[in-house]
Amino acid sequence: MIHLAIKYFIRFGQLDIPSVGQLKLLKKEAELIEGVLKSPSEFIEFELNTGVASKQFYQYLGNALDISADQAAIQYAQSWESKFENDQKVMIGNLGVISKTDGTYTWESHFTSSQFYKDIEVGNLPNSEIFETELTAQKNDKWAIWAIALAVIALLAILFKQ
Repeated sequence: MIHLAIKYFIRFGQLDIPSVGQLKLLKKEAELIEGVLKSPSEFIEFELNTGVASKQFYQYLGNALDISADQAAIQYAQSWESKFENDQKVMIGNLGVISKTDGTYTWESHFTSSQFYKDIEVGNLPNSEIFETELTAQKNDKWAIWAIALAVIALLAILFKQ
């Protein structure tokens, strides 16, 4: 059951653990700072709460196990309870470990996105704002000329019709 929950977490980026907490996969976009393209980062955040998993999650489990969503919810909660009764640490795939010490749950992540993404030095790039303003100025000038020409033709057509 837990391995299906891990697959759900990898696919949807969120995993609720009954009476324990919630794991979230958070992402930070890459950004350009002083000629260096800082790599994007992904990390797993653990929040303590006693919330329940979403209906979508239980439907996912139910479909995978070929049981109803209600039955999946019951079995899922029982599987986590039994895990923490027997062990003080529960491995969540290769992503990390949830440990229980003195009734408090903690998350130790083994996932580091820096293994996959590196910073890239791009040096000094030409100022793209200058190029954008020049292009828009050229487009605006041509548009204005066409607008004036059409207005003159329209006025001449009105005058000659009378």
